[in-house]
Formats: sequence, C-alpha cells, structure tokens
Amino acid sequence: MRFDPCFLATATFAADAATRREPHRAAHLAYVRELLADGTALVAGALADLSASVLVLRASDEAAARAVLSRDPYRAHGVWTSIEVVPYLAATVDTIGSNR
Repeated sequence: MRFDPCFLATATFAADAATRREPHRAAHLAYVRELLADGTALVAGALADLSASVLVLRASDEAAARAVLSRDPYRAHGVWTSIEVVPYLAATVDTIGSNR
C-alpha cells in the first residue's frame, strides 16, 4: 500500500464561535467546497459537540497543510483559536483498493 501524504487537522473553536462565525460562514463553506473539489481535503466537518472543525488534508508536509488552513476565513477571523496538525494515513479507494 502507498499512502499519499495526509494530515489530520483539528481546529478548535473560540468560546464565542457561534456568534463570531456567522458573518464568515458562507466564505468558510465556499473555501471548504474548493478544497473538497480539488482533492486537497478528503473530508471536512466538525466534532459532534461543535468544539472543533476536523479536516483530512492532502499536503506535501505539515507546513503546507497549515498554509491551507491559514487561508480559511475561520482562521483569519478568529473563529478558530488553535490548530493541531498531525500526519495521517488515509485509507481511500486509491490506497487500499476496491472490492468491486
């Protein structure tokens, strides 16, 4: 098996994120759609308790993954207060194949 370089990013929401994110939500979602469409993001969402966003990103290294996240409107406007990025082995049809 060969894994593309991927990173699991957990972006913690500010305490007042529910209010802070509203003016930036449309731009954030548009950015995430772009990342998903071009294959940079394999998956994006949030923890069920809404304490953090979670993304699995394809990137050459951690610095490149952090650069992608730095351009997100939520980061630029303080909706995310901290971001953890760790290497991740993403199981996809490309990496493990398909039963079909």
